[in-house]
Amino acid sequence: MGLPSRIQVLGVPFNVELVDFEDEGQCGETMGLHRKIKVSKSLDSKRQWTTFVHEYCHAVFYVMGAASEISDQLEECMVQSMEHGIEQLLVQVGPELMNSYTEGE
Repeated sequence: MGLPSRIQVLGVPFNVELVDFEDEGQCGETMGLHRKIKVSKSLDSKRQWTTFVHEYCHAVFYVMGAASEISDQLEECMVQSMEHGIEQLLVQVGPELMNSYTEGE
């Protein structure tokens, strides 16, 4: 399953794009002002998803206004922690969580 092309971040729409970065080591980028999340095309599918989760966390910080209140270093540390925690949660309960979520609609 590929990445979504559009998502809601706390009710704010963001576009998601697969791109080629000039810096081959760059995996992703969140452009809060432009409401855009970019993920490198060159990554394998699993890495694209983990990068997407990472960038989504940055988008949450942006929408909440927290990105402008803390240092870039602190934000990155917090985002990395959240990325790994969310990834572990999805691996453990992803299918069951999605099934029970859609049953409630």
